[in-house]
Amino acid sequence: MFLDIFLLFNFKTGFYNLVMIKKTLATKTFFSYILIALIMFFFIININSYFSIRISYAQNNDVYYAKIISSNIKLYKSTNGIEDVDNIYFVIPQSYFVQIQNCENDNYYKATYIDTVGYVKKDEVQCVKGIPQNPFATASFRIFIPGGVELRSSPTQSEGLNTVANLNFLETNLKFYGSIDGEEAISYKSSIWYYCKYIKNGSEIKGYVYSAFCDLLTSIPTNNENLEYIEEPDFSIPTQGQPSIAPEDPISELPSVTQIIIIIAVCLPCIFIIYLLFKPTKITTNSIDLITDKSKNKNKKKKNKHLDYYEYEE
Repeated sequence: MFLDIFLLFNFKTGFYNLVMIKKTLATKTFFSYILIALIMFFFIININSYFSIRISYAQNNDVYYAKIISSNIKLYKSTNGIEDVDNIYFVIPQSYFVQIQNCENDNYYKATYIDTVGYVKKDEVQCVKGIPQNPFATASFRIFIPGGVELRSSPTQSEGLNTVANLNFLETNLKFYGSIDGEEAISYKSSIWYYCKYIKNGSEIKGYVYSAFCDLLTSIPTNNENLEYIEEPDFSIPTQGQPSIAPEDPISELPSVTQIIIIIAVCLPCIFIIYLLFKPTKITTNSIDLITDKSKNKNKKKKNKHLDYYEYEE
């Protein structure tokens, strides 16, 4: 009887230990999920915070535009004040806009028209509030002279050494920027040259083409966008609500491959922690197997004892 009680007690103890180990594993798994969720949550928060700051900075760092309020407004190559073709890119289409980058000096803004950076005189443009929907004119033209024509680096052909590309007859891959009064290449024809971008096989070349050799120039409509006029922007004062971080973020200036490596390096510890949490330990597995085997053996011994007892009775 005492033996039966002892075996029963050991069986119950083993079963209790098995249940407790399983509960412990379940509790461990539950807390593992919580820990993983917290790790991923903080990881996502940190990444999101970084990109939110970058986007917030871009949105709050205002871009200023100025309207071309009259005809014959030029985009200059420098601020030396020389009114010469060597110092002028082209005449900007009236009623359109330039993007102002900063105040170069008392007389000039540093400005961009499409993708050409130059300077405009302050008294010839009007700063506006907001961003125009169509700040730049969209136009093109065609080369219409048998044998083609040269694309030149300056609005003259007498120099002979300023050819940057050869344009074929009926070429149309030409983006018009503006015009300029240059050399009269053909007497009594015209002195107007087109400043354009030649696009071919993914390459882009800018230069001048004599207008007498061109046709089908797109008609440029008047830009009727009405934006509120403002005084000269103060580029030295940050805009309201702008975050206090430096524009030159060292991480964003790294190459794309380096940024990817950094992201992978940040993710690897999370993956390793997840592996450690879910990896079954040898001790736990052996403990469950040992307790299970002991319980089976005790049941077998108990049954054998009862058989021996009954045989003794007979």
